[in-house]
Amino acid sequence: MENMNQLDRMKTTENTENTVNTENTGGMEPEEKTKKDKKPKKAERKKAVIEWGIYIAVLAALFVVFHFFIMLGRIPSESMEPTLMVHDWTVGDRNAFRKEVPQRGDMVIFYSDEDGEPSSLVKRVIGLPGETVSFVGNKVYIDGEPLDESAYLDDSVETECEETFTVPEDSYFMLGDNREISFDSRYWEDPYITVDDIQSKVLFVIPFHKLPWF
Repeated sequence: MENMNQLDRMKTTENTENTVNTENTGGMEPEEKTKKDKKPKKAERKKAVIEWGIYIAVLAALFVVFHFFIMLGRIPSESMEPTLMVHDWTVGDRNAFRKEVPQRGDMVIFYSDEDGEPSSLVKRVIGLPGETVSFVGNKVYIDGEPLDESAYLDDSVETECEETFTVPEDSYFMLGDNREISFDSRYWEDPYITVDDIQSKVLFVIPFHKLPWF
């Protein structure tokens, strides 16, 4: 009887040890668990830092591109139709005239306050420095010779004006393509745009007016 009791006690002890060993084998020490919890958090923080770094770098690149190289403009009026329609966007080169001067026929974006408040306007270069711009039979004449504008205007377009203009040095005479309604050099208090006021040359047009909701 005594031997049986001793045997039972031995079995109980063995079972208890086995239980403890099993728990220790399948579990983790608190310190190890803390270390494993920290790893995902560090990975998440690293990922967030990388994402924010990319975001900031993209914004900085866009700022540099559009502040120093490219100029976007939205067409709000009909003064340059049919070349530029309302709702179209222009893409201009801010550095186009650093090494060259504007040429007749160029579409340029420039600073002006002739509309009553400072703003950027887009018109076409017509008169160059030192030239005389006049109008005969509702057609443009440069230094007494008729100007060929067939590259961008229909022959039926009439340019009404009775004045004659002599363009100063480093300045330009501007006209809109929609000559009937364009408020341009013909009507400005100061008819000329200086080279310093020219902000960019129009490279191409994004024809948003063709989208169905415009």
